[in-house]
Amino acid sequence: FFSDKVKSLALTFIIGGPFVALLLWIIKAGGEYFYIYVWGFLFCFSLFMMTIVPTVIMPLFNKYEPLQEGSLKTRVFELAGQLKYPLTKLFVMDGSKRSAHSNAFMFGFGSNRRIVLFDTLLT
Repeated sequence: FFSDKVKSLALTFIIGGPFVALLLWIIKAGGEYFYIYVWGFLFCFSLFMMTIVPTVIMPLFNKYEPLQEGSLKTRVFELAGQLKYPLTKLFVMDGSKRSAHSNAFMFGFGSNRRIVLFDTLLT
């Protein structure tokens, strides 16, 4: 719990500080049409965050391992193929260190999509 709080605070300063500073500068320098520049900045920032959150930030808080070969992995990839979901990787996350609930989620965009299963879901 404490280490997660420290990591969150560090990310707030590392990402949030420059974000707010740049946003305020855009508002100040943008003139009459600053809102268009703010929109463009927020759009680009959102794309950037969608790229780094699953690959850089989320692994700071949880451990992700590829799902071992077996019938479950085969069935999930087959289902993704039937649904035309461009699944590239299938992970198991150590969700049991924070909760006893079973869960799963999908993330990524474009042709780089992934599915994560909580370890509690497999047990």
